[in-house]
Amino acid sequence: MRIIGEIPHAVYKITVLKMNERVTIQIEDRLVSQSFVFRDGSGVKDLATAEQLLTFDFLQKVSTRFKSMNADYAEALEKINNDQFDDFDII
Repeated sequence: MRIIGEIPHAVYKITVLKMNERVTIQIEDRLVSQSFVFRDGSGVKDLATAEQLLTFDFLQKVSTRFKSMNADYAEALEKINNDQFDDFDII
């Protein structure tokens, strides 16, 4: 898989990759990421067509998903950290 370019964004790191006849758009927000894979014939074949896909509406949905993912991430870490302290007797 090789990087064919990055798409500038104020909040997210957006990388476009290509392997064989597939294009992957990887969008990262801090510690979580979303990847969208497009096979040959889907219409997304290069950096320019990948950039066309990233409309305001599409990125709004990505943002909503990231909020949920970040909340799940924080909740999972909190549970792990709280469980570690449950192993000790309270003094």
